[in-house]
Amino acid sequence: MSMKQMLLLPAALLACCALAACTQAPAAPSDDPSSAPVTPVASVPQEQEQEPEKTEDEKEDTVMDQLYVADAARYRGTVTSIDTGSDGEVTYCLAAFPGSGLAEQLTAVFTDSSRTSFELSSVREGDHLEVFYHPAGEADGELPGQKVIAANKLLPADMVYYNGILVERQEREDGSVDLVMVPLDTPAENRQDPMVQFVFHTGTDTQFRLSQEALTEGVELNIYHKGISTRSIPPQGVALEVRPLQ
Repeated sequence: MSMKQMLLLPAALLACCALAACTQAPAAPSDDPSSAPVTPVASVPQEQEQEPEKTEDEKEDTVMDQLYVADAARYRGTVTSIDTGSDGEVTYCLAAFPGSGLAEQLTAVFTDSSRTSFELSSVREGDHLEVFYHPAGEADGELPGQKVIAANKLLPADMVYYNGILVERQEREDGSVDLVMVPLDTPAENRQDPMVQFVFHTGTDTQFRLSQEALTEGVELNIYHKGISTRSIPPQGVALEVRPLQ
């Protein structure tokens, strides 16, 4: 092959390739969606699950702090009746929990100067209140309504009071004691059963209305506690006040 023919051969090959590319028929579109080109899409973060909105009463209980008046009398009782006088003062009749050592009933009068940790208009019969007041004397042989200085709304009385029998006093390393209790109607042969017991922890914040020596097996006690307990057997809670059952 001559030199001239060798130089013309690459040009001929390039021309043939270009012609083949131009005359090649385009591929028919496929009906299979899996053959379509895929465009990468950034993952969308899942929307964070929202907590259910609290009711007004729940907001009220968690936002406002409990009030305390150091130099005043204190009474805890369940509302049995509500009355609004012509002067706008609201009077509540409160009944104490049996065995709590408080007067059986108290008439609490709320005035414009009374402070509360809740909306007074939200109170209904059956609510459990704690009121602070300066005791008023008798007038013409009748006990007048006690004007409230401050008040709190509490958990229901049967959730924060416990009447029972002490079956064991357990000493702790820090000097405090645990009180193992059973309900008042528990037969003697069942009092060691953990299924009917309730353990109350005491500490420096616990107010005892009886001597430590009086905490003996078989004594009947009224315990005011926090109203929450563990799910253990027996359940355990924290005692705030301990007194002889009256």
